[in-house]
Amino acid sequence: MAMCGYRTGLIRDASRSNWQNNAERPIAWSAWYPTEDDARVERPSGQFFELGEVIWDAALVTKKELPVVLLSHGTGGTAESIGWLARALACKGYVVLGANHHGNTELEPYLAEGFLCWWERAADLSVLLSSIGATGFFANRLDFDQVSAVGFSLGSYTVMALSGAQTSLDEFDAWRSANNITVGGPKEFPDAAHNIPALTKTSDAFRKSWARYGDDFTDTRIKSVVAIAPAPPIRSFIPKSISQLKLPVTILTGSADHEAPSEHCADWLVTQNMGFERHDLGSHVGHYTFLDYPSDKSLIGKVDIFSDHEKVDRRKVHEEATKIVLHALR
Repeated sequence: MAMCGYRTGLIRDASRSNWQNNAERPIAWSAWYPTEDDARVERPSGQFFELGEVIWDAALVTKKELPVVLLSHGTGGTAESIGWLARALACKGYVVLGANHHGNTELEPYLAEGFLCWWERAADLSVLLSSIGATGFFANRLDFDQVSAVGFSLGSYTVMALSGAQTSLDEFDAWRSANNITVGGPKEFPDAAHNIPALTKTSDAFRKSWARYGDDFTDTRIKSVVAIAPAPPIRSFIPKSISQLKLPVTILTGSADHEAPSEHCADWLVTQNMGFERHDLGSHVGHYTFLDYPSDKSLIGKVDIFSDHEKVDRRKVHEEATKIVLHALR
């Protein structure tokens, strides 16, 4: 089995502004890929999540084109938060490209715009795939006929939008009203929605983004998607756009997910399209069980995102999920 190479970088999307309205939109990326290099180099990563067994800046394993998996992290996270899956896929021969979504990633200060304008995430992955596939280390090394997308939590919204699901904020508001949901954002930024009036007045970047929420972000290069613990923003999708999806969609959940309860999220997706494949990984598996471990092991069991039910072995859940994802990608 190949080893796992790892590198990071930054591209900029000239078609969109950053949220500060003073430069092109940044897309910081992380990549995991197969390598035969075995010269491990210890580097301070500065990452909140553990990096695991990776070879920094390694050579690619082969000169041929490799299948690609695009990766979208959850609210306020990083691509490394699902590094357990990225490493496993890379060792199986995939190039895994994760975007760190501007304004909604732990790599930079949180911005309300990044928590409100979910659809920009889908564009991040499409731009990343095109850019990295054309220039730099991965140029001419990606097989565009074998591209999949995997997302965790809000990242599930991202990959569903790439697959053809269409957003309507009216749908989302109707769902919130019907379920008496008054909070204006996730727990990482609970008052995000309260910023909408001010941002509408002061931010050209926000106004432009808000006006295109209903745009079609379908990327036809993507042949299959995996949604892990899909979060409430999926309720903004127009049901008909879900029911008409033809590409393979696999959904992974845990029954103890209180952040993205299945009854509102995964169950709803499956009722819209009976072709979706659904896997629940256990009655005690929570939302954050799908995250990697922290680089600071003292946080395990002390912080909610690194605390599991006593009957849950996070690594075993990751191993089971990896098998399901690999089957879905094939």
